[in-house]
Amino acid sequence: MDDLEFRRFLKIDVTVLEVWVEQGWLLPQTHDGARDFRDTDLARGRLILDLTRDLGVNDAGVDLIMDLIDQIHGLRGTLREILSAMEGQDEEVRRRLRGKLDELSKVAGT
Repeated sequence: MDDLEFRRFLKIDVTVLEVWVEQGWLLPQTHDGARDFRDTDLARGRLILDLTRDLGVNDAGVDLIMDLIDQIHGLRGTLREILSAMEGQDEEVRRRLRGKLDELSKVAGT
């Protein structure tokens, strides 16, 4: 969706959208100089509105929260890759890896 559709959907003005993009809270794709917002941008926009309007989080707080969300998303992708690589190993390697993961989770739980 373009800028206008995005702003209308979230009921925000142009200035607010520009700040969000400048802050890096939204990373729309660009084609021929026009921005293209995806569903993930819309979800992030809703979250930003919840944080700022409903919860009273300031810009520094939004920066931190969005950074943490991006880190979690990246870690989840890395974990998926590790699990996929693990499943490609022979049974003995998988058994040892599962055992080590069990040990680590017990240590983390104490």
